[in-house]
Amino acid sequence: MERTDEAVALHVAGSACSQAVFTVFAEELGLEPSVAHRISGGFGGGIGRMGLTCGAVTGGIMALSLALGAADSADQDSKLELYQIVAEYIERLKAFKGSIECRVLLEGADLWTTEGRDTVKARQLSEKVCNPMIREAVEEAERILSEKGIFKG
Repeated sequence: MERTDEAVALHVAGSACSQAVFTVFAEELGLEPSVAHRISGGFGGGIGRMGLTCGAVTGGIMALSLALGAADSADQDSKLELYQIVAEYIERLKAFKGSIECRVLLEGADLWTTEGRDTVKARQLSEKVCNPMIREAVEEAERILSEKGIFKG
């Protein structure tokens, strides 16, 4: 199964977007998938269901950080390079759907309310917005990691 399909399957099964994206990269980057799933849990629903940064985006940032981030505070070059990579990643994902803000992507739905969650279901936003964003977030992270020589092909 391709990483994008695996991520969407995790989301459909009940994982948050952040968990779906980060978890599919974990094992290849040296982290147990169950640990990655737990670490990324609080970023779902736009960080704690607050509608802020899309979980697919934060999940991808976590994967990029795990792969390319500085191992200690002395490595300022890696930190700054990662910041540049993340900024580019965010711009590409913004261009894909026009925003990376969860509440904007979900047409104003407040995920803390029953009405908001019902709106997401009624408008099929999980299928129309979240799953495509998950796919794009995974594909962009894969592209970057391939370009950086972390992944082959």
